[in-house]
Amino acid sequence: MIDDIYKRAKLLSKTCLKIALVLPPEITMCNLMRGHLIDRATNMAIKAKGLMVTQNPDYFLKKLSEAKESCDGCAYWLELIKDENYLESDIINPILEESEAISYLFAMAIKKIKPNY
Repeated sequence: MIDDIYKRAKLLSKTCLKIALVLPPEITMCNLMRGHLIDRATNMAIKAKGLMVTQNPDYFLKKLSEAKESCDGCAYWLELIKDENYLESDIINPILEESEAISYLFAMAIKKIKPNY
């Protein structure tokens, strides 16, 4: 399961990086969004990769939580890009849906490890 989450998170990260590169450079807000989207997307994939090597349950839970938070950050910036019509909805919607699906997987993994979390 964790391997699948990592692969999906890595693909989402790469897709977000490509989205960041095609945002209109002449719009100041896009430059702000680009930086945040890149930061969140790369952080999410790095945290997800860390899940594959840890043995400590507390550290694992911490990395899951951090990865979920970064994934939620990706979704936030993708929503803003969509809301401002910087890219067409048919481009952003599937990526946003995948971001929400991955966030859900992180949340379910957290609940499985710590049900009252």
